[in-house]
Amino acid sequence: MSNRNDASPFKVDGDVVPLGTGIGDVCSIVTFATACGIPVDDVVELLENGTFPSIVTADTRKVNVALLRADLIGGKESFNEGDYSHD
Repeated sequence: MSNRNDASPFKVDGDVVPLGTGIGDVCSIVTFATACGIPVDDVVELLENGTFPSIVTADTRKVNVALLRADLIGGKESFNEGDYSHD
């Protein structure tokens, strides 16, 4: 059994993230797409047009899962183009 404190908590087997794998506050586009079952190209488009929140770290765009989660918990029911700014 693996330790939850492993250095790499996202262990991908092929194209599937194992059930029970937690996603942190920020994650890569590929990890988010894989965990949600959404094609990577679709996630890229959703980030670029501001439908989903993102941040840039080390010159790499990542999904801002913390903000997405907070909005969902707060009752946000729809996500539309332009909801999130890249500023």
